[in-house]
Amino acid sequence: MMQWALRQHPELWGGQESDFLIPLAEHLREVHAYGSKRGKLHWLSGQQVGEAEFFAYVGLGVNALYTQRAGGLRWVEQTPQYTLHMDDILALFPGALFIMMLRDGRDVVESLKNFVNPVEHTEASRLWAHFVTAGLDFADGPHRERVHVVRYQDAVENTSVTMEKIFAFLGLAPCEESVSWITDRNPINSSFADGDRRSRVGRWHGWSRKQRRAFHEQAGEVLIRAGFEPDDAWVWS
Repeated sequence: MMQWALRQHPELWGGQESDFLIPLAEHLREVHAYGSKRGKLHWLSGQQVGEAEFFAYVGLGVNALYTQRAGGLRWVEQTPQYTLHMDDILALFPGALFIMMLRDGRDVVESLKNFVNPVEHTEASRLWAHFVTAGLDFADGPHRERVHVVRYQDAVENTSVTMEKIFAFLGLAPCEESVSWITDRNPINSSFADGDRRSRVGRWHGWSRKQRRAFHEQAGEVLIRAGFEPDDAWVWS
């Protein structure tokens, strides 16, 4: 949702989802180690090219490719898998900014259970906890100034103010087209037939005690850390 809203801004561009930066970063470490293992006899180590510098220069090339396709505009990505590799993304693009969409894990589980390829309740709970923990760890770390956390509920219920804050974080002027893309359009690839973003909030309230306990066992601590509940009373209420 958010990438599509952002790309309505006249200064931003977005393309298809990618995940190729993950194996690229993994292999770059191998390449740097390979090109440095002979000390002064190897070019990288002989020229004192550290891993951070190596990553940043490779990132310049990737950024040039994206920027060329973007017609010179700033580009945005939306691949969820990058949440687990934000340190690598920042190593490739030292000037990168991150917008973290934080949605109540119980609503996420309901969504995942309704996908074309449904994810089972307990596994969906585990996946949410895994991804959100990675994102929160990064947002609480030394690069916290590069992360802007946005709650899904705020984005769909208080869209104008939420988008204004996002664009301020990005150093851009507000864009009404971005707001109306969220408020006036049905969601893309929604797992729910009604196509209403607001109706996707709170569907978990009908869970059984067993479903609540299953989620709590996998993701209860993360739910509290993310601020969606003060304690575990919701499991037993």
